[in-house]
Amino acid sequence: MRKTAFVVLALALVGIVAAAGCISTETQSPEGYWTLPGTDVLMTITPEGSVLGKAPVNLFSGFCTVEGDRISFNIGATLMTDSEEERAFFAALNSADSFKIVDGKLVLMSEGKEVLTFAKAVLGTWTTEDGIVITFNRDMTFSANGPVNLFSGSYAYTENGIEFTNVLSTMAFGSEEDMAAEAAFLAVLANPQTFSVDNGKLTLGKLTLTASVVGNWVTFDGIDLSLAEDGSVSGKAQVNTFMGEFEEADGKITFKNIVSTKMMGAPEDMEAEAAFFEALEANTFQDGKFLTADGVTFIRA
Repeated sequence: MRKTAFVVLALALVGIVAAAGCISTETQSPEGYWTLPGTDVLMTITPEGSVLGKAPVNLFSGFCTVEGDRISFNIGATLMTDSEEERAFFAALNSADSFKIVDGKLVLMSEGKEVLTFAKAVLGTWTTEDGIVITFNRDMTFSANGPVNLFSGSYAYTENGIEFTNVLSTMAFGSEEDMAAEAAFLAVLANPQTFSVDNGKLTLGKLTLTASVVGNWVTFDGIDLSLAEDGSVSGKAQVNTFMGEFEEADGKITFKNIVSTKMMGAPEDMEAEAAFFEALEANTFQDGKFLTADGVTFIRA
């Protein structure tokens, strides 16, 4: 079986249940990418109820079951050194029995008392009105492409927003218009900024950015998918690597001309891989927080 980081994580987990819970069909749903402000805690909840995240020290994974406003978590974690903060976080998460969405925040409650309040995270690729593309990675690093220069660095969620550190830039020169756009972008990165995420738009200080499907995705069981700006696709399934093309229209993603290597693996892996390739080419994926179609859900890597 393929040993991706996510599969290795899954093998290290304790107490994982065998099947995901069902996400509520109510208007308010806990699915999405979440962060605990003031920490580097991240949590992803998929439409199927799969949970993947990073605590103060350990990675965690599992499932949640949602019925109306009731919620319960069944979580396992890697076994690296823990801390008092870590124990408090998992105790609060495991005690949650209900939730509510307030002002775009996910509030977890236990016996009617608020125990954790998550804000929306900005994972993924976003584009400014000036065409600058910035990608927020799960490891709390970012990269950006301007009309002239490349940028990189780290970011952290604060109680009031988001803060960028260790910002690096290439030092090329371009037109006055392009350099002005990049200077405005760097000015935003130079100071802590408030942010909000709503309907595919990220408001970051004075910048408004639009979500892009471009970037790296992964399924819960570790299939990798990379979508490039030129419309090309590359990835790694259970056994083989693959490549092809994709088209984006009206919030839907269609994959075509998918080809793969022809290595052989365990029968169960080959069966799962064949089902994945069939789903990839036979379905149109919904573009949103996730890429979803016919039982396949990609989350931001």
